[in-house]
Amino acid sequence: MKTTGKSIDIFGDSFSDPESRSDNSDTWLDILENNYKFKLKNFSFHGVGSQWCIEKLMGIDEYGDFLLFLSPDMNRITFDYLDDDESVMGRMIYNIMDQNTMKKILSDKLIDMSDRIYKDYKSFYTSGLYRILEILFASFVFSKCKKYNKILIWPSSGLGFPFRHYSKTLEIPLNCHIVSKCLNFISHREFKNTNSAAIPSLTTYPDKRNNHLSYENHVILAKQIDDYFSNNVEPNFRKFKKEII
Repeated sequence: MKTTGKSIDIFGDSFSDPESRSDNSDTWLDILENNYKFKLKNFSFHGVGSQWCIEKLMGIDEYGDFLLFLSPDMNRITFDYLDDDESVMGRMIYNIMDQNTMKKILSDKLIDMSDRIYKDYKSFYTSGLYRILEILFASFVFSKCKKYNKILIWPSSGLGFPFRHYSKTLEIPLNCHIVSKCLNFISHREFKNTNSAAIPSLTTYPDKRNNHLSYENHVILAKQIDDYFSNNVEPNFRKFKKEII
C-alpha cells in the first residue's frame, strides 16, 4: 500500500501529544510525517485517560484513512471539576493520599480537592464499573472499523492487553488489531536500572525524553505503525531497544 498522502487520526495522552517535548529532536510523530509521508490529525493531550479520548473520538464526524488509538490508563477518570490534564493527578491522589508526597507534586488546588477526588474514585471502584470499561472502550473504537481502512489500538499506559476483565468477549474486526504491551512498558524497559527511584515519574524526577522514549525507539515505533497500516505486519514489542539508558 502506498503511504504517501494517507492520513492517520491519533488519540492518546502524553505519548502522542506533540507538545510533550523537552527538546527539538524528532519523535515517532515527526518520523511518520517526514519519513513515511503520513498526514497526522492528532487529538492527543497529556495527562488524560481513555474516557477523555473516547469522548473526543465520539465527537468527530470526519475520518482519516487510519485510526491509531493510544489508549491511556482507564483509571484516569475525567471528573467535571478537574482540568483535562489533571486526570493523571486524580488517579495518583487515590493511590497515594499521603500529604507529604502530594505537597511535592500537586498544586494547592488539587490538594484542597483531594478528599473529594479520593471519595469519587472510591465510589467509582465500589460501583464495579471499572470491570467493564476497558472492554467497552475497545469495543467502541473497533465499532469504527467501517469508517477506517485499519484501526490499531496500542495501549499507552495501564496493563495493556489482555485487559483485567472480560478480554475474551472482545470482538476484533479483520482490519483491526490491539497490541499486547503498553508504551509505558517499553519506556520503562529502556532503563538499565529498574529500581523505581531511578525511573522518571511524577514522584521522582521529570522525564526528559520526548514522548517518553529514546530516539532509537521512536524510529522503531514509527516503523511498526507504518508496517501495520501499510503491510499488515502486526507490531512486536520485543523489537524495541531495552536497557539503553
